[in-house]
Amino acid sequence: MPGFTEGEGAEEFIEALKGAVVPRDRKAKGRDLLPPVLLLADGERAAAHAHQAMRGLRRMLYPDGAKRVPYAALGPDEIRAAAGRRPLTLDLGRELCVDVPRRTGRLRLTDFFLTRDIVEQALDPRAPEPDGRALRDHCYAQRIARGPLLRALWTLGGDSAEGGTAGPGWVAELRRLLMRPLFQLLPRWWWGRRRTRLLLRSTRRGWYADWRRISHGRTAEDFFENAARLLRAERGRDPEAAVGRWEELLLHALLADLRRAARPGRISPWRRRRRTRCVFLLELPEGAAGAAAGERFLERYAEAARDTRCAAVVVVAASPAGAVGVSRADGAASSPADGATAGESGGLGRAAARLRGASGMPSRAPRPLRAALPAPVPESEGLDLDPVSPRTFRLGPAAELALTGVVVAALLSAPGVWLLDRVTDEPDRGCLGGASSEVVAGRPELSADSPRKQYEDARRLIREENARVDREVGDGDGTARTVVHIGSDVAADQEGQRYNAAVPELRGIALAQRALNDEARNDSQKVWLRVDSRNAGDDFANAPRIARQVAEDARKKGSRIIGVVGFSKSLKQTQEAVRILGGARIPVVGTTATADLMQVDGYYRRVAPTDSREAAIEADFARRGNIMDDGTGSCSPARAAVVVKDPRDLYSDEIGTLFAERFGARPFTLEYTPGGRSGGIAQGPGQDGVARKDSIGELADAVCERVIANPRTVVYWASRALQFSAFLDDFGDNTACEGRKLTVLGGNDLTTAALAGEYADRPWLRLYHTVHVLPAGHPRLSDIAKKFNADYARDFGSHDLWRDDGRAALAYDAMQLMAEAANRAFRSTDNVERSNVQIGLDNGIRKQGASGYLDVGRGRSVPRDKPLVILHHTDRGSEPVLYCGAFTQNPAGRATHWGPQGKFSCPRDS
Repeated sequence: MPGFTEGEGAEEFIEALKGAVVPRDRKAKGRDLLPPVLLLADGERAAAHAHQAMRGLRRMLYPDGAKRVPYAALGPDEIRAAAGRRPLTLDLGRELCVDVPRRTGRLRLTDFFLTRDIVEQALDPRAPEPDGRALRDHCYAQRIARGPLLRALWTLGGDSAEGGTAGPGWVAELRRLLMRPLFQLLPRWWWGRRRTRLLLRSTRRGWYADWRRISHGRTAEDFFENAARLLRAERGRDPEAAVGRWEELLLHALLADLRRAARPGRISPWRRRRRTRCVFLLELPEGAAGAAAGERFLERYAEAARDTRCAAVVVVAASPAGAVGVSRADGAASSPADGATAGESGGLGRAAARLRGASGMPSRAPRPLRAALPAPVPESEGLDLDPVSPRTFRLGPAAELALTGVVVAALLSAPGVWLLDRVTDEPDRGCLGGASSEVVAGRPELSADSPRKQYEDARRLIREENARVDREVGDGDGTARTVVHIGSDVAADQEGQRYNAAVPELRGIALAQRALNDEARNDSQKVWLRVDSRNAGDDFANAPRIARQVAEDARKKGSRIIGVVGFSKSLKQTQEAVRILGGARIPVVGTTATADLMQVDGYYRRVAPTDSREAAIEADFARRGNIMDDGTGSCSPARAAVVVKDPRDLYSDEIGTLFAERFGARPFTLEYTPGGRSGGIAQGPGQDGVARKDSIGELADAVCERVIANPRTVVYWASRALQFSAFLDDFGDNTACEGRKLTVLGGNDLTTAALAGEYADRPWLRLYHTVHVLPAGHPRLSDIAKKFNADYARDFGSHDLWRDDGRAALAYDAMQLMAEAANRAFRSTDNVERSNVQIGLDNGIRKQGASGYLDVGRGRSVPRDKPLVILHHTDRGSEPVLYCGAFTQNPAGRATHWGPQGKFSCPRDS
């Protein structure tokens, strides 16, 4: 019987395919996503050629009447019949579970079976449009048919809606009242609630929420209500488009199941037997409709695999070359012979190399890997393929588990008492904070110089460095460009310095400019940088106007402007300025602005972590960390939260909303805008758990009421630091909470004031706040951070107000990022234009910075896993109680756990 096509690269491709199906590395099937492979047969007998290749692959997986690995195959007739009418995944998932390899256990595709029941209901034209409850009941009925336990419970409750019980009337009525709720209604309710928890609320298994773009957490809606709404919406669409949508749903469900099934493990007998990838084989028909359906399936598979991070499947399709078409840039149809622009193309040898070289999870969906089959050799029977040879087992997983249980029970009989003691130990009640081993950010000293003088001194450093650039470049030695800095005006007095970032940002830029120009002096392939610092007024009031001026100056002939750094606050006016600069195609690198909404286009990047990352870490910290003091020296996690935010402040409104979503437990939100500008809206709680207050006094009273009602309530302060000081003044002596312990968790806006000791005289306050750097002297600091701290202390003093608050370090890193893009453009094109600098930023930059490792990969706008630190405010200074993120490039410098003995995992960026 003819085997796989013989020819150049065929043997190499088969060996690579076998290595992909049965990988040597047990972790590969959970880590390395493989692109789908499309084998193209050309010539007069292209369909027969493709069929021969598919038949050879099937014999390799199914040599002796039994599957060696889980696989599913669809022939051309099946694909042609399903095209535009039903998703191909329905048949693939069904066949995958048939005749699984011996003694490996059945595949548990719980999510796929559930979505299959929903999709079949949607495809049935006679089925009524259900609501959420009817859809749940339908799916539960299908689930009962597959599960003996649930079927037995349903039978105990009676076969009919009335119970179906025998006996005298009163006995039957009693059994109906007791048995049906207990054995039918309660299991069905619990099953539906569990589907919602797993598919919507769980961050680990909630693929459906991700696919539907629904936020995770306890506030998520009911799964079946959402699915019913999707079903009704798709029935009103074009049938072919609806089938495509159902294909996406089924693929996400199937791949999520297979990813869980393929997780490597050495304890579970089921996981130890999942040593291979599953295989999908598709033989595409010659007709245009069937071939197009197959191609669309390959594209949707790649997207679903990327979304679910499933690397446990190998997909191989074969097709006559003339049946598969791609689109050229001009919109005309072309064949794969024209270049295969829809995916990577080449021979079987190239496909083998790509399969062997696949590594990790790509940021984008992999394109189909097209490979031309060699022309058939006359009178050749083809390659005689050896079947795949995964490891076999003598016992099934259930038998092995029973045997292991007996052995383990015997081994544990002696230490059982010890284990019982460990289980009944008292939980840890130690408060987070107070660890003597941690380096503390000590109390800074306010400068004797006025804020204006400090501001002008920093500007003077920049002017002196600009003059140095003019001297050096004027002699014909080097290339110079200009970076514009847009910052706010300095505070009017020393008290205002605690809430103002103008001075530290200028200092960080000045230090970075000097360091970068020192590098340019030593390396002719690096660019000298001038800094044009522009004052945007108090709270960036003039930021849009300054941005327009920068855009006009950049358009002038001979302009040397390559980009903009700055924007230390997330405000509506700074957001508008970023939008104006993006419209002028000017690269921008933000410093301490953290709001996700600042990301208005692809020209903006920032070096600070986003509000979404900060809120996720803070919510995890509040839910799991022992931060609530009960007055006896013991602490426990927060059980409730009050969020205080300003709905008219871009930063405050966003981070307050994000924290509430991620904390769960329905936090209560108090809205306060300075000046009492509530817009005439009535006060008091609304249906959504929000109340608006017109004064600080009312705000303090409202917080007090919540704390009295539940002492384990944490206050999340999302508003600005100036209002926080006023709030503490009223809360301490003008509310019913006088002398009561208050725990507050705040963002980076509180940092400078907290480090300066603004809140030190309130023994009833337990304050935690975030910062973007570790204190100077901390052992986790990188060499770059240590040098930056030393340079800062030398120029501005070791007890300076801003040494440990991170604003100067972030400004330093923003300049470093912009300079690295300029240097790359200079080295590669010898032309440092803004467009080339933007290309350098788009291509991705990885660089060690003063505030952490700047892993701004291709297509990213913010460094991956950017460090975030939570400080505990104490009498002797602020001590780190949590630090998460990549402080250095090497693994030892990445903080991945926090809490006592590293008990909790740090949230990580996707």
